[in-house]
Amino acid sequence: MESRAVQAKSGPVDMIREGELQKPRKDIWQIIDSINTAAALTAGGLMLLVALFMSYEAFARHLFNRPTSWVMSISILVFMWFPFLTTGYGIQKSKHVSCDVFVSRMPARFSLPLKMATDLSSVFFILALGWYGYEAFLEAWVMDSMSEGLVRYPMWLLRLAIPVGMGISALQIASKVAYAIRECQADNQLSLKSRFVILIPYCLTLAVGLFALSVHMPSGILILALGLLFWGAPISFALGLVGMAGLFFFHEGIDGWNTLPIVAEHTATNFVLLAIPLFTLGGLILSKSGLGEEMYDLSSKWLGWLPGGLGVATCITGGVLAAMIGSSTAVTAIVTLVAMKPLLARGYDKKLVIGTVTGSSLGLIIPPSVGFIVYGFLTDTSVGELFMAGVVPGAMLVLLFSLYVIFNCKITGRYQATSYTWAERLASLKRSVLILFGPVFVLGSIYSGLATPTEAGAILVLYSLLCAFTYRKLDWQGFLTCLKDSAVLSTMILMIMIGALAMSHVITLLQIPSNLAEAIVNSGMPRLAIILVLVVFYLCLGMFLDGGSITVLTVPVLAPLLPALGIDTVAFGVILMMLIETALLTPPVGLNIFTVKGIVDEPLSLIIKSVLPFVLILIFSVALVFVFPEIALWLPEQMR
Repeated sequence: MESRAVQAKSGPVDMIREGELQKPRKDIWQIIDSINTAAALTAGGLMLLVALFMSYEAFARHLFNRPTSWVMSISILVFMWFPFLTTGYGIQKSKHVSCDVFVSRMPARFSLPLKMATDLSSVFFILALGWYGYEAFLEAWVMDSMSEGLVRYPMWLLRLAIPVGMGISALQIASKVAYAIRECQADNQLSLKSRFVILIPYCLTLAVGLFALSVHMPSGILILALGLLFWGAPISFALGLVGMAGLFFFHEGIDGWNTLPIVAEHTATNFVLLAIPLFTLGGLILSKSGLGEEMYDLSSKWLGWLPGGLGVATCITGGVLAAMIGSSTAVTAIVTLVAMKPLLARGYDKKLVIGTVTGSSLGLIIPPSVGFIVYGFLTDTSVGELFMAGVVPGAMLVLLFSLYVIFNCKITGRYQATSYTWAERLASLKRSVLILFGPVFVLGSIYSGLATPTEAGAILVLYSLLCAFTYRKLDWQGFLTCLKDSAVLSTMILMIMIGALAMSHVITLLQIPSNLAEAIVNSGMPRLAIILVLVVFYLCLGMFLDGGSITVLTVPVLAPLLPALGIDTVAFGVILMMLIETALLTPPVGLNIFTVKGIVDEPLSLIIKSVLPFVLILIFSVALVFVFPEIALWLPEQMR
């Protein structure tokens, strides 16, 4: 799923001036950084092994009728360790997503103490999860409990992941805070006391939220959550803190905190969610394997004769890449890099070019989509069915984007048609044949019933390695970077889910979803008005939060409302992904906008104006699927 990660900064070892620390202390920070880097690389490597094992399982089961007895058990064990090994590395690189719209506009002399405070707040959730995870580990050790399945292993081996992972994460936060303190001391622009004045409103926000929790818990949850998010706390840890506070007041003590490792274990041992790191790893390897260049070369040679043919080729390239990579932001970056210069060189209008490369990515709608995986887990909906539901709306959007480009170019005349010989076209087809078979190979395994969505993720990793070997554009260092980056991106999503589920556990205990559903049904509002409110609500959320956070925050609350509103759960999943794609194109947190901004260095105002037609097309498509849900439901019904 898409997210806006805080920009990484150099760690304390890199930034501390020579001689400011004694050598033993400097070595401590180096060791902490090295441990977390090694842990992330280990997690990525283990996930690669899981992908190979699961691919072997799928082929052995269907081609030779010899299923294994050990692959699923080993995969679940690795998946349990995966996010907790990588959490500390995400903290080190500042990759845990936060809503930093307000904080990022502060002068550094004030934002640094505030980031230090949010890190210290986060450590409460990390330590609580680690401590109660340690108690769960001890219980499994003493009881000598074993896992279920054909291949069994001691449960303490599974549960040890939480205290180990949270322990090294807490050390990483200590390292960051120590560095922040020394940077504050080294900067003489303001006194240390003046810098920390910014913490007064932060502490007041927390105090108001906790007081509201003690008086009226639903309001307190909302105030505390919004307060932590507003001040830039990492979303995963902020939601976990809200869950902890809610459990404290609900149980009148800390007795409810022992549910934290239960929530974490339930998330990190779910076979459906294992697809997230697999698709992420496969997508990252593909994105660095020359796939974008070959796909754009193919589509431009076959479509260049059309009015706006290269623009249409860009839209189709974005759609095909989305069907293999599954990340909207990654597709946007690739398409911008390969298509921007050729389009401008052939006389295309700059606004149209920027809008096309920014707005034509559909990684959350066209399967395989990480967003569908998360939504399916939260609503207990078939991920395979959601994947199928995204195909027709995704193809419809590619068509609408292409038609807009054609009409725009036909009216303005600002384009240069290009023609190629059949020999050149066939040569590009030959070079790209592996790419064209990618979506068929991966998605076909799901639709034919040969593989589950999770196994299809493993097959995607295998396919991406084949592409990397064929095109030879990924070196060893780039491969290791893919392992670490895929681990930290997947962990970011999984930790948001753990924090959000800890908070939603309290929300469920308070019966907020059922009470809200009853209030809306009895309000007498027309169904259309409620739907419009939902659309506006999501568009507003998208201006401040990333797509993953929006999904895990709202779906547990809104899912019970869908039957009462007569909205199909599968169709709403498609609508939600379309709205999140729209959110990726709307400021101030539209990640696709900032991705393009970082590549082309054009004024942000120009990028926003350029992408507006694509936003309107997306909103129009949302309305179409709301009015005609058969657009999303037709293919799943045909495949049943």
